Amino acid sequence: MTKNNIIFILIAAALQLGCQTIRYDLRPPNSDAGRACITQCAGIREACRGNEISRANSERFACERESDRTLHACLARADSKERREDCNKKKPGCWVHEDTERCEAEYRSCFGLCGGTVTKVVE
Repeated sequence: MTKNNIIFILIAAALQLGCQTIRYDLRPPNSDAGRACITQCAGIREACRGNEISRANSERFACERESDRTLHACLARADSKERREDCNKKKPGCWVHEDTERCEAEYRSCFGLCGGTVTKVVE
């Protein structure tokens, strides 16, 4: 096998790994107590999601406020139309999103502790 063949195989393998999706198959326990436990897990997950959404919104709002403050300061110093246009072009964007993966991972862990079965499926 030549060096080029090995490189091609490694690149192809890396590309294939990048196209995989992961999902989880959740099977609840048979007992009423286990299902009640899972209901509590779901409530905790929803609270976690809500906290994450609130955090992201708060960070986005603070970023937008700072971005506006920076823009207004730049515009106040601008002494020409071109410089005002530059201020608008330089206004930073605020890209904050909710990262609820931690909430989902904790839910799966709780689900398993309640007696449910969590199976990771790679497609």
